[in-house]
Amino acid sequence: MTPTVLAISAAYVVVAVLLLALGLSSRFAWWVKAAAIAVTSVFFVEVFFATKGLLGWPRTDPLPARFQLLWVRVAEPDLKSSNPGAIYLWIEEVDENNVPDGVPRSYRLPYSRPLADRAAKARDEIMSGKPQQGLAEDLDGPERQAEAKSDPERSGGRSEPGSTTIDPDQFRMLQQAQRVEFSPMPVPNLPPKP
Repeated sequence: MTPTVLAISAAYVVVAVLLLALGLSSRFAWWVKAAAIAVTSVFFVEVFFATKGLLGWPRTDPLPARFQLLWVRVAEPDLKSSNPGAIYLWIEEVDENNVPDGVPRSYRLPYSRPLADRAAKARDEIMSGKPQQGLAEDLDGPERQAEAKSDPERSGGRSEPGSTTIDPDQFRMLQQAQRVEFSPMPVPNLPPKP
């Protein structure tokens, strides 16, 4: 089972148990009932966020280490509407034999000009009939800081002094930053034919 399905199930089980326990004939003190209502409300919020993955929203989780790039969409930053921009990838994970393994998924990465250029180039290669492979590796410590400093848009800063806004989703994506490279998709390693 996926974590999303488990989260939804747990949330609804808690709601059902609380509603059964707090029936009309309940003799709990008012503060217990109020606490139960607050806990129930928190779990309704949990259900809302847990179902985002089921509704087709792109994931912000780290990319798999190896994948086949199916398509790219680059949303440029727009300072007028305070949109920090994003890079959307539609990918399919591949196994150790370069065979697609699983179902295609959509991912949202924080915008950076170098990644946008690499992604657009990979999209052009796909359009010309050349499948593209993606390799993602986690950035750790100084390497992550160096990449964030080299691209002020990616680190959440702006060129105007004193005006910094950080979207919580963008901040979470920056914490999970990965280095993503694209190259031609190697042929699958199939077993020899008899």
